[in-house]
Amino acid sequence: MIVDERDENFREMAALGNLKAITAYIRGGVDLDSQNKMNGWTALHWACARGNIEVAGFLIRAGAKTGIKNYKDQTPLDVCKSEELRAIFPEHESAGAPACNGFSLPFVPNYIVNPDLSKAWGIPDDAMLNTQGESGYVQHLQYEASQSSSRQRPPENTTSSTQPTACGQTVSERELLVYLGQFDDSNLLGSVFIDPQTQKVTDLGSRIRDELDGVPADFALARYNGKQTVPVSAKQEAFSVGQVFRGEDDSVVVRPRN
Repeated sequence: MIVDERDENFREMAALGNLKAITAYIRGGVDLDSQNKMNGWTALHWACARGNIEVAGFLIRAGAKTGIKNYKDQTPLDVCKSEELRAIFPEHESAGAPACNGFSLPFVPNYIVNPDLSKAWGIPDDAMLNTQGESGYVQHLQYEASQSSSRQRPPENTTSSTQPTACGQTVSERELLVYLGQFDDSNLLGSVFIDPQTQKVTDLGSRIRDELDGVPADFALARYNGKQTVPVSAKQEAFSVGQVFRGEDDSVVVRPRN
């Protein structure tokens, strides 16, 4: 998968409003400000034109440049679909801009006319491709496979529980999505990578505090298991992350302490 294809997929996710995929692409080092070769549109242009306020706000907070112009000399602010969207831009940028008149697209790509629902909700395999060319998604699958096979065979005389990848490196980290308050796409703060076997739940809390924006000063952790949100007890904070977040689809919910 070449970089240009990832950039195009990133812009497509912004148009579709897939915040999970946007977060994964950014974590994987995608160029926030890449422009389509035909029209000069960035991911932020698409999020604004499609009215995806959560994605647009997330891109701006992540550092996307708000002043880039497409080939029609339009910035993302110029193609905003609503005044509510314009309000998330820095005040000095939106103050002198003309009022929003309900921008309409001069063309509608096929992926919007006939959207692939798996792309609208899922995370593409190439999203976590990093600058070294290794896929975090593939590493996660390799880790899960190694854990599964290790439970099915007798223990070996080894000092390490991690398994080597095809590149000769060990796979030990797991990605956990982090939400604020409750499990909902609009509350997605981002994601963190952590070793579920050697690091404790307290380490997970510290990493969330150090790496993510918008985290409360004082918070408690909870686990969303796909059906309900389960609080992490004070005793469980001393457990390894893998002991508490066991499910493949488990996510972290950050809850402010009263």
